[in-house]
Amino acid sequence: MHPYLPHLLADIEALIKEPPHGVYYEEPPHIEGMPEVVEIALTPFTTLEEITGISRKEILPFFELTNDEWPLLAKAFKNLLQALNVAIADLPENYPGDAYVNLIQSHWDAQIQYLHLSSYDLECCTRDNETRPYVEDCLVRGPNVNNIDNDLPEPISRGFFLDDGIQVDPMQVHIPGHCLCCKNYLTGDPEQNICCTLMRISAQKEEEFLCLFYLESESPLQ
Repeated sequence: MHPYLPHLLADIEALIKEPPHGVYYEEPPHIEGMPEVVEIALTPFTTLEEITGISRKEILPFFELTNDEWPLLAKAFKNLLQALNVAIADLPENYPGDAYVNLIQSHWDAQIQYLHLSSYDLECCTRDNETRPYVEDCLVRGPNVNNIDNDLPEPISRGFFLDDGIQVDPMQVHIPGHCLCCKNYLTGDPEQNICCTLMRISAQKEEEFLCLFYLESESPLQ
């Protein structure tokens, strides 16, 4: 057996038995009883490397393991992600174990949220024919890649761009804490929600976030 594999498996098993604790956030009065919403809004993005304390350099590539060893590591990774409430949303069924180990290693430093109360969906498809990890089995970009756009709904993030033309995923935009104390946060008005998202995107690199739509709630969070 690879001399380091037992140590890596032991570290992963310890995390499975006792996952890191999630951060407790006080619920603002106007969304009281919705801890999952507060968690999603306030939890910063991090990486599996930071959550587990296991460096990416410590993840053994599958080609250094034997055919009896990499299935052990693949199973350990699957159990670990389950313990951390992280799901690979676009993972095809019966995905090979050696490729799975490689997939986890390549995404060990990917930006995710550690959502202790709910879960986080990690998407690994690059939506590019040359780099997509699943090849023909890809659920997003399969063999009919030229026609698939006609069958898929428009992505939610379409239309959100920075000044330099880079597209932005609104689900990965930081939400300032005082947004939770605003009457306009998560309202039933879709146009207002879009305006709030645009304000947060435009202020990503600003030291101080000043929102034109901020309306203090009757019982603001102190």
